[in-house]
Amino acid sequence: MLELPEIVRSPTLAVMAKRLIQEAIWSGRLAPGAHLVETGLAEQFQISRGPLREALRSLASEGLVEFHPGRGAFVVDPTPEQMQDMIILRAVLGGMAARYVTAKGNASVFELLVAPLEKMRAAADRNDEKTFFDGHWEFYEILHQASNEFIFRSWQSLYGLINIYVRRLGRPYLPLHDILRDYDTFVELLQSGDPDEAEAVMRSQMLRVGFVVLDRPIPPMLYAYITRCILEEGSVAHFDPAAEEQRAPLKAAGKKTQSRRGNVEHARTSANKGRSRRAG
Repeated sequence: MLELPEIVRSPTLAVMAKRLIQEAIWSGRLAPGAHLVETGLAEQFQISRGPLREALRSLASEGLVEFHPGRGAFVVDPTPEQMQDMIILRAVLGGMAARYVTAKGNASVFELLVAPLEKMRAAADRNDEKTFFDGHWEFYEILHQASNEFIFRSWQSLYGLINIYVRRLGRPYLPLHDILRDYDTFVELLQSGDPDEAEAVMRSQMLRVGFVVLDRPIPPMLYAYITRCILEEGSVAHFDPAAEEQRAPLKAAGKKTQSRRGNVEHARTSANKGRSRRAG
């Protein structure tokens, strides 16, 4: 049998351009809806328009870029409804992936999850958001790939929206060490040998956090899918979304009352300043 040497390829110009545009979108330097002008980007990257178009097409396949006929390429600008649908599908896929991985009980998969988890831990300690969310992505890639082929493919199709949601929308609401706490709990559950609990916790927590980030109430049709919550110390408790939603108006009313009182006191000392913003 003919033995051929391994071909080692360096990143192409298209791959390098894709990575640069990805980072600009995730960081917010390229805002949602921004026009990606080919001539300007090609000049900035000092490459021809051919590799640049290839990079944009690849980003479009991942959901980060969309093409408008006659107008060109634009950074995706998802509506709140699209983000909600993505969060629901992401949570369902994540829960199913957790079920499969827990049921298989493959120790090598658990070992693979250690590296991104430690990467996230070190990044959280130094407040390095980029490295933290790189590890976050690696964690989920390992998890979904270890479940089954079709779950992994479906998860990959959400690549663009997931990263916009996690890296940009979710960050102000979620301190890095709080996110890490959830992942430590996830890993314990994956190794527990209880697929029902692993699926329920991962799906529930992803949905709960997702709707907090969107600042939207949980739709009643999803109540049956949210049955667990992870507490501050990392333990798991049963969760009743219907009861939580009933308490939400009372919490909101309390915040408004507190805000009004604060505004009155503030107005007495500084008439030029407006009302204080509601805590997010």
